[in-house]
Amino acid sequence: MKPVKQCNHAGCRELVPFNERYCSKHKQTYNKQVYYTRTYDSNESKMQQFYHSAAWRRLSRRFLENNPVCVKCYEDGVIRKADVVDHVQEVKDNWSRRLDESNLQALCNVHHNAKTRNERKKREQKP
Repeated sequence: MKPVKQCNHAGCRELVPFNERYCSKHKQTYNKQVYYTRTYDSNESKMQQFYHSAAWRRLSRRFLENNPVCVKCYEDGVIRKADVVDHVQEVKDNWSRRLDESNLQALCNVHHNAKTRNERKKREQKP
């Protein structure tokens, strides 16, 4: 007897073979879905490609393994797990340092979002 599992469609309890994702009822629905892609300007496209590149994923994963604590929290005397690898100098501002480990820091989501918000405000204020 082949192993079975539930259909991946939310709430469906139909059993399907283990190597399939959806029951016959939902397979048609998911095959017909059209996925819309957002259009990017050329600069944003380059950024998106970089953040999805194998080189960045490898570097950021290794960096987080070696630096598991948020540096900003640590400066405040708190030990909190780092969630994000952040560029000290943003990639938009200095493309050449995108894979430079000396330009990276480990941050928690709270500190990363605050830094990103501040950088965005600075960029908008420039004439």
